[in-house]
Amino acid sequence: MKQKKKSLFSLLLALMMMAGLMQGMTVETKAATNSVQAGPFTLSRDSGAIVEGVDYTYGKYESGNRNSLTILTDDITIAMDENAEPTSDIIELGEFNNLPLDSFSKVTFSNLKMKSYYNNIYSNVDHIHITLVGSNELVSIKEKSETYGGYAIFGHGSVTIENSPYGSLYATGDGLGWGAISVSEGYGKSDACITVGDAMSMKSSTTLMADISELTDTPQVWRDYIGAGKNYMDIKSAKTLLIGMWKHSHTWSYALDESKDGSRILATCSGLGDCNEKDASLWLSLSAENTDYDGTAKAANITISEDWKRLNLPVPEIVYYLSGTDTKTNSDNSGAEAVGGAPKLPGSYKAQVTVGTDTKATKEFTITCKHGEWVETVSDSYLKTAATCTAPAVYYKSCKLCGAKGTETFTSGNPLGHDFSNNAEVCRREGCNEKNPDYKPATPVIIEGAGGEWTKESGATLRFRSDAGISSFLRVEVDGTVVDAKNYMVTEGSTIVTFTAEYLESLATGKHTVAIVSSISGEEKKATAEFTVAKKADTTSGNSTPNTEQTTAQKTKALKTGDESPVGYLLALLALCGAAVVFTGKKGYLK
Repeated sequence: MKQKKKSLFSLLLALMMMAGLMQGMTVETKAATNSVQAGPFTLSRDSGAIVEGVDYTYGKYESGNRNSLTILTDDITIAMDENAEPTSDIIELGEFNNLPLDSFSKVTFSNLKMKSYYNNIYSNVDHIHITLVGSNELVSIKEKSETYGGYAIFGHGSVTIENSPYGSLYATGDGLGWGAISVSEGYGKSDACITVGDAMSMKSSTTLMADISELTDTPQVWRDYIGAGKNYMDIKSAKTLLIGMWKHSHTWSYALDESKDGSRILATCSGLGDCNEKDASLWLSLSAENTDYDGTAKAANITISEDWKRLNLPVPEIVYYLSGTDTKTNSDNSGAEAVGGAPKLPGSYKAQVTVGTDTKATKEFTITCKHGEWVETVSDSYLKTAATCTAPAVYYKSCKLCGAKGTETFTSGNPLGHDFSNNAEVCRREGCNEKNPDYKPATPVIIEGAGGEWTKESGATLRFRSDAGISSFLRVEVDGTVVDAKNYMVTEGSTIVTFTAEYLESLATGKHTVAIVSSISGEEKKATAEFTVAKKADTTSGNSTPNTEQTTAQKTKALKTGDESPVGYLLALLALCGAAVVFTGKKGYLK
């Protein structure tokens, strides 16, 4: 038996382990890929897949209204679209912790555009090597002029910017007074330094947010920061740096041309450096003409300059609204084939285009119908007044071309005639009070109390109810005789008559007829019913007291009923279980 218990225990343990294994197998993992999107950044790696949580994380930064991209492993390229707007997100290379710092060493920046009040790049790596691709712009601006700003790049370890003949970095920041790029031995490793590759050109300025045309000084690479000046005494922190060959990158801004009544949008390049398109004619114009209705959609037009087309600036779709509102056109309000589509029906409309984030150009226009011919169309859309008992329906005439409702009217159909169905006293149609000339007043009926019984000496009352209104009540009769009003009470609902016990005692035993008399349309009408007055029951004879045998039988039956309850079944089941335990114990099965 002990062997059996061990086998059972082993089986249970195996099942539990299998369940745990199956549960573990259901854990969802991120699919690995060589390129992933993290907010405004595209991460890629030629040598292998990139997995979120292993190679990088992206989410809300611990302070401020911004997100953070944290790189955790080597050989990852961080890129942005070259035409993207600057982001206020930050990048962390490695996770901040106590020494030793993270050990991976290679990262590539490609067309990064970052602009915020904070440090753009944190390096928590022992020695990070940054390769530049495209035009990278790291701008840390002051939130308030009297405060220190952040860094474009700040390293807790060493930072090396590698040779990249086709890449460049524009970095600007006050950096707590230490300039755009700095490392700190106080927070990181003791020999942290900045290195710029031999083949990289570098210019600088001690001014924050300096234009690249102003970068004339030759900067010096120092252990803690990059300075500008020809000798030690003149060195000041380089708040703006340009490393590598600079390639201007367009960043387009859009604004309304105020001289064109809000229908033209102008584009200008706001990218750093001198733009060779500064004299280009860059405009998009929206036009729409007032027109006559002919059943076809009336679309607005977009015209763009040749330079706008050459530079491949965006050409948005036109969206249409009801004039003076934010309600888009649709099939019901304008006949448009799609929501926001070009309208067909007569009316006033607004065409609108949006360029960039929220620069909108609009143009108002009207579709007009000349209403050449008015026709008679029977439709609820043109109904002026519905048909009545004595007059036909009246409709407005409508334009044959556009369907617009006119002012002239016509009649259609016949009057409805009066509805005196079911012997109605007045016409049943709403708004008509015509009396029925053939009306025959209905005889009221007893709707409560008919066939009732009252017992002598019971002291009870007896109630009857007529469906006639109480305002028409005249009197009460019993067996054809008018009953004195002191012998009953009349209450509303519709007419309720309640006889007193004293009056009922005066009636002989047997059947009687009650009549509640009402005045219906000037005629006396009776609602009648029968009721019975019964003798008092005889309680002095018969088997009013149960004998002993009856009482005993009833108790026995009650006892049997209790035995058949669920509690009885449970007690019987417990008794059987106890017997089984005793029996198996005697046989030795519990040893």
